[in-house]
Amino acid sequence: MAMFDFLKPKWSANKMTPEDRARQFWLLQRQTSYSAWERCRHAYAAFVELLEQQCKEEPIGRLGPQALARYKVKVEQWVQEGSFPPTALHHLENDHVTKWTHATYASALRGLALYDQGLARLKQGDRSVFLHNSQGVLEDAANAAHHEYQAYYLGGPRGDNSLVFYGKYVPAMKAALQWGCEQIGFAADGLQSAMANMSAPAVWEDTRDVYDPSERRKKKVLGSSDRWKQQTSHLQALPRVPQLAEDVVVRTGEPCPVFGIYEAQVKDGLMVYMCQGEEAFRYGEPCWHPGGGQAIIWKLLWEDQRYLDGMIPPEEADYFPDAVTPPDFSRFVGEELENDWRSDQLVVARTGEPAPYTGRWAAQDDLNGQVFWRKGDPLPSHKGQPTDWVYSGV
Repeated sequence: MAMFDFLKPKWSANKMTPEDRARQFWLLQRQTSYSAWERCRHAYAAFVELLEQQCKEEPIGRLGPQALARYKVKVEQWVQEGSFPPTALHHLENDHVTKWTHATYASALRGLALYDQGLARLKQGDRSVFLHNSQGVLEDAANAAHHEYQAYYLGGPRGDNSLVFYGKYVPAMKAALQWGCEQIGFAADGLQSAMANMSAPAVWEDTRDVYDPSERRKKKVLGSSDRWKQQTSHLQALPRVPQLAEDVVVRTGEPCPVFGIYEAQVKDGLMVYMCQGEEAFRYGEPCWHPGGGQAIIWKLLWEDQRYLDGMIPPEEADYFPDAVTPPDFSRFVGEELENDWRSDQLVVARTGEPAPYTGRWAAQDDLNGQVFWRKGDPLPSHKGQPTDWVYSGV
């Protein structure tokens, strides 16, 4: 032991067990892996393929027959009231159109190309794709995918449906974006923080009961240990957390020496993945916030040297045992959307009942639990339980 080593802060356990550390370490390796980012690419590709079909098959998207009939009734009323001239009834089908041009497809395809560039470089061990600079193409890819999600699924950056698109593939595109975002996500882990002086993304949490006012009862919220157990329940054996021959430490605000997994040297300190040259995080509440927490010392546990030989490690085959296959989005093609639905119109349907409209449905007891559902199809269960679904537009 070097002189004064006993004065250095060290990680110590209070509630976290060695098994908790092993599970956390494995999850961080998985979340920053080539396989995790490849899943994000495939999730986005499902949307791009449908957009391509829309551009090729229907370059000019218009209102569907039912929506056009409703619109005609409105215009006829406005003409009778004198608000519109009789000529307003001419060529109503051209009043609401979307032009699906080559540029539209090229913009979406750019995001897919960025994923492919990033994955090709990562497979050769080039981790600069994680950085927040001109080399960080995986961040650019995730941002491009999120931009399309905001435009086509949320209807604009404020989620207010200010952007409306017409075309027979639009419902399928929305369904693909909702599925990709909710089931997989368009970004994995490992990206350098875009802001300085950030606190770490998370701290240790206990499993606890939280009162849910919508159900007027308490609900159990999983803490760190129980959540990690759930996420790694398929593992036959836990990995060994490595012990480096010599300590490599970095203080908050200092540049990290290598890409890898670092552990907060505080009681029950969590692990994070940080990039080479990235400013080491602060630690504590509020998490993932500039100036949150306090300055601490981080210890390197594992230097990321994967893929330098151009090979995917065999253990990645076990990272995602349940292959996520995209649903058949073709069933949404040609469905009409209720673009004139108002948010003050409350529409509720129970699990098993046919959906009155095609669009977004939120579980009444968990508004973060959303599905994009087709009109007439029986609404699903939520987390294995029947629920009331609230329609929330297109």
